Amino acid sequence: MGQWIRDIECRRTSIERSPRAATTTTTSIPVLHGNSTGNATAESANIWCRQLNEKQRQRMFKRNPKLNAIWTAVASVFCVGGLLGSLISNPIVRKFGRKGTLLLNNGTGIIAAILLATPYFLDSFELLMIGRFVAGLNGGITSAVAPLYMTEIPPMKLRGALGGFHQFFIVFAILIAQVLGHPALLGTPTRWPYLFGFGLIPCIFQLLTLPFCPESPKHLYLGRDKEAKAAKALKHLRGSQSFQTEMEEMRETKEDTQNDKRHYSILDLFRDPFLRQVTFIAMIMTASGHASGHGTVIYYSTSVFKSAGMSSGMAVYATIGMGALYAVSTFITAALVEKAGRRHLMLIGLGGMCILTALLSVFMVLYEKSHATPDDVKDAENSPLGDWTPYASVACIYLHTVIYSIGPGTIPAFLVSEMFTQGPRGAATSISLATNWLTNLLVVLAFPLIQAQIEGYTFIIFAVLLAFYFVYTYWKIPETRGKETEQILDELRKIVGVNKVDRA
Repeated sequence: MGQWIRDIECRRTSIERSPRAATTTTTSIPVLHGNSTGNATAESANIWCRQLNEKQRQRMFKRNPKLNAIWTAVASVFCVGGLLGSLISNPIVRKFGRKGTLLLNNGTGIIAAILLATPYFLDSFELLMIGRFVAGLNGGITSAVAPLYMTEIPPMKLRGALGGFHQFFIVFAILIAQVLGHPALLGTPTRWPYLFGFGLIPCIFQLLTLPFCPESPKHLYLGRDKEAKAAKALKHLRGSQSFQTEMEEMRETKEDTQNDKRHYSILDLFRDPFLRQVTFIAMIMTASGHASGHGTVIYYSTSVFKSAGMSSGMAVYATIGMGALYAVSTFITAALVEKAGRRHLMLIGLGGMCILTALLSVFMVLYEKSHATPDDVKDAENSPLGDWTPYASVACIYLHTVIYSIGPGTIPAFLVSEMFTQGPRGAATSISLATNWLTNLLVVLAFPLIQAQIEGYTFIIFAVLLAFYFVYTYWKIPETRGKETEQILDELRKIVGVNKVDRA
């Protein structure tokens, strides 16, 4: 992708240097500036148009500040769209419901796929940025609304499993994209637009299938006071024999919460003493997925493998293997979450990642020191154990992926929905996911800059953050498995020190 941006700038620079442009420039600018202008244009053409070998391509972003800025914008604008999408999801879902919002959001998915597939043919990386922004907008809305729907439609005993399988299909989609993006398939300088075009398939599939699914019964009854429609939806989900019991439970919940507001805005969450503190807990926990540093492995996995000593070809296969392992471990976690519990899995994930991230930093630093000069490389290869640090780094990354899927990669998405009643749930999910996207954006922007300065020591920062999250989870997060929302709220009131009567 970086080479494609260089090619575009090269062609644009060539147009500027055409005889017609040169004549215009000579006519309109004093002769005194002629040489400096010509030198600047020639230098620009050299930066963008010079042929690069494999080693030079790996460093082209460091040697070309403008290219690095463009690439950073392309990478980060997706997160900006996600941040905005999650923030606007709450008013949209109040108006159109869970199912309705997901259906409407396919429109942004279709627009994004078209915008992302066309920049290659129009020679415009600016269009690619717009496409990634719209794709982020689609992802932000989906990431906020889908967990609501997944939390509200299953029976309590399947609540965690369904939330986990939602995450599994996200990971599975990433794996498909990695496989299709292999250089032998669509990951080539001319075929990558077709890879982006594949984004149309899930949108069309959902438009064809989701209309046959019911709206969330809890949203219909507790959120909109439509009891008949809620009963019909619940009967569709549970069958004619068992839906009456759950309908009665919803009536009791409605009576218990009749003094609460039906709809909350994000500002309402921060006006209530209890909801404010629980919202902060939700925001901090949701941000753990990216603050853990695993996002840097996803975004920069191939370059990390190269830094660990792999060839370009092997690094691509290692990244695909990591995606496959991520999918399998997420599937296993989804199957076990109702037995093991959310809090326990989160603690295992955070603690294991903290240890592995610290080890990864050690191995990366050792590799960098052993490859600082040609003599260092020769000494490392001739040592009794050989050059072992690349293999140790890769092992850490693979284990990091497994442990991530056990905790921060799966649990927070539906844990947040379990910590709120029907009224504030939408707003809480919206602001929590916005925090997640903001953390993602900060990591995307900061990681390459920090890595350029301190290299392998960068992962120590994530190890410290993981240690903080482990302690925070231990003291602040209750177990939610098999508990009704009001039971969870009672435990949270004890944790934050706010009595039920203190609520606004």
